[in-house]
Order: sequence, then structure tokens, then C-alpha cells
Amino acid sequence: MEILLWSKIAGKAAFHAARDTKTRAKPLRYHGHDFAELFWVDGGQGMHQINGASVALQPGGLVLMRPSDCHGIDPDAREGLKLTNIAFSRETLDDLGARYFPGRAFWQAGKYPTMHQVEPGQLRRFNRWADDLSQAPRDRLYLDRFLLNVLTELGGDTGDAPPEDAPDWLTEACRAIQKRENFSGGVERFLRLCGRSREHVARTVRRHLGTTPTDYVNGIRIAYAQRQLEMGDQGILDIALDCGIENLSHFYSLFRAKTGVTPRAYRLSHHRPL
Repeated sequence: MEILLWSKIAGKAAFHAARDTKTRAKPLRYHGHDFAELFWVDGGQGMHQINGASVALQPGGLVLMRPSDCHGIDPDAREGLKLTNIAFSRETLDDLGARYFPGRAFWQAGKYPTMHQVEPGQLRRFNRWADDLSQAPRDRLYLDRFLLNVLTELGGDTGDAPPEDAPDWLTEACRAIQKRENFSGGVERFLRLCGRSREHVARTVRRHLGTTPTDYVNGIRIAYAQRQLEMGDQGILDIALDCGIENLSHFYSLFRAKTGVTPRAYRLSHHRPL
């Protein structure tokens, strides 16, 4: 198996950016590398051979590859697979984790790399950012801007993230539910993201997060409400509706249970315009 070396791929450059179409005649052969990379599928379908497993790839599939991962790609025979790839050094990955994710799982530890299925609007943004990066000097400044944009869009890593031994479906659902368009749908939206029965989700969330699915989602909603109250003067009813909670009395009850004070009292003590 070939091992690709960062020193040969990019030399002293901070990153390497490329777009390519893989076909049956030109697949990505199984290999290892000493650097990190992320790639996403712009079009087509295929199979990702990753650390001994086979995972389907389709448009919008995004993978955060670690230096320890070994992989190859077998494109669909009919249309091939269009990929965008951004690679960077192990040192950059370690520095990013130490700076922005100290003491937390980052770029996911485990047998397989983190995989996301992004929405069409996100895919367009990622490609616009990749276009900007490809035209920029090969410096860390531009790479860091790109990576932070992507990680922020994906939801980053939060203190509510499951531990590393949690199943992948729960990890992905917990990332997705951080977005307002998802947590506003409440626990029913979380269950759909999990793709498992209500009973199975409840047992797994209790085991790995120490709470119930309803309390987990409500905690995310109230954390969002706290940020909104700290930031500006949006009406409390509007904030509750943004959270997907139409009953203002229920919103007050949830907020007080988490913070110990009412939303108005929280705003008075935390919102201080400069």
C-alpha cells in the first residue's frame, strides 16, 4: 500500500486544494498518508473503502480524514464521482484542535473518520469557500479561515457531544440538532435524525448522555435562547417561537428550570450594550 507524504505533496505550502473526477478507469487507489484532509462529493456516486469498511458516497457526502486513516474510492461505472479535496499537515490539525477544542474530541477519534451528509445550500457555500481558497496564497491564514468556516457550518464540537464510544448515528444526530432549523422541531425532529425507534433512542441517549431525548433537545433550545437574550433586544416571545416553543408559559418554565431565573431577569443581568 502506498503512503503519501505531506512533504512530497505540498512541500512548505500550508494546504493543497484540488477538484477531480474519479472513474472506473481512474479510481482513487487504496492508500495511507501522513496528513489530514477533508473531501466532499459534488456529483456522482461510489463506494468509499475506509479502514477496512465500505461506505456509500453520494452528492453532499463530506468526510474528515485523519492522518491515520487509509482509504480508496471506487466510483460508479455510469457517471464517476466528482470530488473536492482540501489537504493539510498533521501539525495544522493538532494546532487547530489545541486552540479551539481543548480537552474535547476533535476531528473524531475512533475506527472511522467523521462523515456528514450536507444540504445543497451548504455544499454551494463549501464550494465557494474552496474556490476562494484555491486562489489564495498557500498560507495558514487562508487555510484557517476556510477550516473554521467549514467547522462552524457543520456545527463544530460542543460540550453536548456524545462520548467517543457512542454510535455514529447518535453522534451525527447530536451534531445536526444543534442547528435552529432542527432543534425548533423538538424531540420529534431529533428522533427522525436518529433514524431509530423512540425506545432505542431513549435507551442510547440515557446510556451515553445521561439524560432523556426531550431534556437533551430542550437544553439546546434554552442555550440558544440564552445567547439571543445576551446578544440583543429581540422579544422573548419571538425567541421562544424561534426555539419552536409556542406556549410562552412552557418556555418560561423550561428556561427557569435550566437557569434558575426568568428570561427577563436573565436579560437584565447579561445584556450590557457597550
